Amino acid sequence: MDRLESLRVFCQVVELNSFSRAAEQLEMSNATITNHIAALERHFGVRLLNRTTRKISLTDDGHSCYQRAQRLLGDMTELEDGLQGRRVTPQGILRVDVPTVIARIYLAPALARFSALYPDLSIRLNVGDRMVDMVEGRGDVWIRIGELKDSSMVARRIYQTRNLCCAAPEFLAQHGTPRTPQELSSFRCLAFIHPNSGQNVPWTFSKGKQEFNWAPPGNIAINHAETLIHAAASGAGIVQLLTLSLNPQIHAGLLTPVLADWATPGPPVSVVYHQSHQLSAKVRVFVDFVTELFAAID
Repeated sequence: MDRLESLRVFCQVVELNSFSRAAEQLEMSNATITNHIAALERHFGVRLLNRTTRKISLTDDGHSCYQRAQRLLGDMTELEDGLQGRRVTPQGILRVDVPTVIARIYLAPALARFSALYPDLSIRLNVGDRMVDMVEGRGDVWIRIGELKDSSMVARRIYQTRNLCCAAPEFLAQHGTPRTPQELSSFRCLAFIHPNSGQNVPWTFSKGKQEFNWAPPGNIAINHAETLIHAAASGAGIVQLLTLSLNPQIHAGLLTPVLADWATPGPPVSVVYHQSHQLSAKVRVFVDFVTELFAAID
């Protein structure tokens, strides 16, 4: 049995935390997956996985094997691509998990261009805000908002959000523009209700060494960011949200930044993938594509 292929199977089982999901992803039978793992364990003379009826886990030897296998498979892919002049055509199915706001505003409008560039590649987009476990979940690439904790994945930061205040040009023309955060109490402001706590999210400001936090009174408070943005664009008041959500209305002239020099850094946006996938043609072209897509935002 091809040991390199067995290592690929082993890494897939570990990353999906399932023999059956690995079999489905690799289009193999469960028995074939089991045979590959058994062949590796016989060859190395150690147990790589602890298996129960409900879950699998790596042994110490299995963890060491997984880390080395990732590097070996990555080096092999790099060697193949280098010798072939990277003429490998991206093909097959690419499974991408993405938050709703990114899918709606940024990715969906760009899919036609991506498909035209890579016609042999089929993309399966899972859109939602439920945090799917990236190690155990089924997929090739994940786009995530926020700091990442799992060190076994490769993450490329593609965008840095900011907490920015905005208002409709008509609102500012009628009511004026605040020059400092302290002046906001004299303006009608729109609050965002955190979906988990049910509380209004405080606004944050920073300029040099000055920092200021403020809880908007929220005569209008909404727990849905897109609805809040539409209310602000209609002239209801000043809002503070992530630039990730505000960018389209700003570029369209429907919203004008307010106190932009006081904007604070928000959570980063990263594209994430398994170490063993980092040099596959389909993952590489998609990661490069979304990196360029977000580089053009600001």
